[in-house]
Amino acid sequence: MGVTPLGVRTFAMADQMRFADGSGDRNPMHLDAVAARRTPAGAPAVHGVHLMLWALDVLARTGAGNKPVRRLTARFKRFVPIGEEVTIAATKQTGESVWLDLAVSGLTSAQIAVDFGEPVAVAEARSGDAQSAPSAPRDLSFEEMEGLEGRLAFATEPRAVAALFPGTADWLGERRLAALAATTLMVGMVCPGLHSMYSSLTVDACEEPEPRDDHLGFRVVRTDPRFRSVRASVAGGGWVGAVESFVRLPPVKQAPSHALAGLVAPSEFAGALALVVGGSRGLGELTAKLLALGGAKVVVAYRVGASEAEAVAGDIRAAGGDCETLAYDASKPAETQLASLDAALTHAYYFATPSIYKAQSALFARERLNVFLDIYADGFHDLAQALRARRDDVSLFYPSSVYVTERPRGMIEYAMAKAAGEALCAEMNAAWAPAHVTMKRLPRLLTDQTAQVTETKLASPIECLLPALRETQSWPRPPG
Repeated sequence: MGVTPLGVRTFAMADQMRFADGSGDRNPMHLDAVAARRTPAGAPAVHGVHLMLWALDVLARTGAGNKPVRRLTARFKRFVPIGEEVTIAATKQTGESVWLDLAVSGLTSAQIAVDFGEPVAVAEARSGDAQSAPSAPRDLSFEEMEGLEGRLAFATEPRAVAALFPGTADWLGERRLAALAATTLMVGMVCPGLHSMYSSLTVDACEEPEPRDDHLGFRVVRTDPRFRSVRASVAGGGWVGAVESFVRLPPVKQAPSHALAGLVAPSEFAGALALVVGGSRGLGELTAKLLALGGAKVVVAYRVGASEAEAVAGDIRAAGGDCETLAYDASKPAETQLASLDAALTHAYYFATPSIYKAQSALFARERLNVFLDIYADGFHDLAQALRARRDDVSLFYPSSVYVTERPRGMIEYAMAKAAGEALCAEMNAAWAPAHVTMKRLPRLLTDQTAQVTETKLASPIECLLPALRETQSWPRPPG
């Protein structure tokens, strides 16, 4: 028999903005869809502390709010994307403690433990100058983080945070609530800052010495560059304890065009007019630059991230290439989106992709498969039809994946959709000559979606792409 949820909620971007205003944590991985897609989350993620404070708010209404809290522990295990349903369940409950499990798609995203009792901890004195909440997240090196300490002012008055979580405020008190919110301000904006991932919190309630102020003291007590982890002691607002976080790898940056010069001959791809769908970043960006260096005229197509697409085009033009940009959504009809192009495209490279990774407890989710099929099968087929209507010998590139056969756990829907795309490519080549599709199974390459917390040795994108580009550009072939 399943555990009855204490609460269910789906967080929207408006909820994120209100929490960011109250806590001061405006890290772009929580608020900016374009920036968040270049993080391991793949999309804007709910603040871990936001989840925790909501869970405490729900718990406070069950009667637990009548007991004083001695210790609070939280572990944040998985990202919770905006728009996903989150459930809270009490997995263990005694007279001394309550354990909460927060889950999305049947998998635990966070675990919260509340131990009841009177405060027994002693507040630590904190040195260092008081600092206001920064308006932009800091980008610190591990050397700069080591031994860092200070006193961080709450981003807003405690009553502003209390308005977001009234049950928690009545239970813990406004200042203790605001101090918990200040821990995400510290992690997301100060240390580690820009590339942070909040991992865990353990704090004990304490009686503060007078005079009390609305600050959170912190001191970095350990950094480990091998695991990209940071541990900081914290004290303030009626708590003393520690916060653990990780420093994720920065977004993958592709080499600028001038650094790629010499990899292809200047006229190797001359005469081609190539569309690169998903060309604003990752493998698509690299493809666009290599094609332009070889003399092709390139159209960089993007769904979101217009500024990133323009930056790629600017880089290509600065190196002497010919490039323009085009807004393109692979889930929408291709013909109308291509109408602004004057000439018929000779080549197209299809790097459109939704977010690849999503943890789920089910072996298979049809809804997830549908998302992938919309892009990897229907979207590609629609584009190919639209291009073939303009030029019957168009040459296309379809990147598949070794995951079709390797099938990492939790990626069955992705593997199935890519396999369907491969079958579609074979059918196109059999039925649509002289149009041609070059399909290649690519190994795992370093992209925004494959980057992890720790660095992993992966195959070279250039070494994998160049042969595929050259084969694609070898079509259309002259008659006879």
